[in-house]
Amino acid sequence: MLGQLPRFALATPVFRFRSLTAAAGRAALGGDRETLIACLQLGRLCAGILPPYELSREITLERTENTKQWLSSVAVPSGVRSTAFGILGGLTGHDRARLALAFEDLVKAAFAQLDEAARAELNGLIHELASSPTVGHTRPATHSHSS
Repeated sequence: MLGQLPRFALATPVFRFRSLTAAAGRAALGGDRETLIACLQLGRLCAGILPPYELSREITLERTENTKQWLSSVAVPSGVRSTAFGILGGLTGHDRARLALAFEDLVKAAFAQLDEAARAELNGLIHELASSPTVGHTRPATHSHSS
């Protein structure tokens, strides 16, 4: 049975923001790169409240607070910063519809820095956020790990 994985084999993990990460790596140091890294960090936070992860509110709030502090210290354009803080506000309430709208604004604000593939990744996230209902999270809080 060649070509078939053994029953004990693990699935290869897929990183959903490969193009965004590559764009950040190619960007010049300074505002452009920091804008892309901010988009990446916010995208990862938002993806964390979607299946299969569905992180608890407690963990999401902790990560959101850490991201707020980090975002306050980086050199991103004011339009990007203000829309990023709108996303952080949506994260505190796990409000997926609000997050989808705020992320659309972020993609518009960072349009010049985002390439087509990175925009497609973020638009996929926006679609998932908009199409999944906001639900109460009953998953117990576990020890948080850096995201």
